[in-house]
Amino acid sequence: MNLKQALDSLESASFLDGTSKAINGVLAPALDDTAVGSALRGRWIGHPIHPALVNVTIGSWTSAVTLDLIGRHSSASKLVISVGLASAPAAIATGWADWSTMNTRQRRVGMIHAASNATGVFLFLGSYLRRRKQTDGTAKVLAAAGLAAASVGGLIGGHLAYSSIDSEPASEAQHRA
Repeated sequence: MNLKQALDSLESASFLDGTSKAINGVLAPALDDTAVGSALRGRWIGHPIHPALVNVTIGSWTSAVTLDLIGRHSSASKLVISVGLASAPAAIATGWADWSTMNTRQRRVGMIHAASNATGVFLFLGSYLRRRKQTDGTAKVLAAAGLAAASVGGLIGGHLAYSSIDSEPASEAQHRA
């Protein structure tokens, strides 16, 4: 199985449908046809804002891991990890707002995307907390693992944004109804 086939297979993760419906049952009423939903979806600029906000988070974390690899920049690495952590809530909120408007197959991929990115957030949080006491190998490994998880999340997000999963088979559309 090649990478494209692996990404395409995420669209069939029907075991996520129950959780997806429950989450959307909470999000949709709060975001549909509301000023908050419209703002989070980037309607004010004419396109989703989530991809732009993610750049701050991922850029910060990439910088942190790069600084770790260079060495002797532990305070700078800790600072850019904190910037990434501070920017993550806005990226998360806009991502879920976009997700709430998607079809069943897109939501499946979106949930896996969110889980991968959540893993990255928690690994970077662990790295940051470890760095409050000392920057050691554990802090650096947590950051590298966090960047790996967020990178996989980004790859999945790219599949979600740029693949042809815009329409769902009639059988799935009927199942959702």
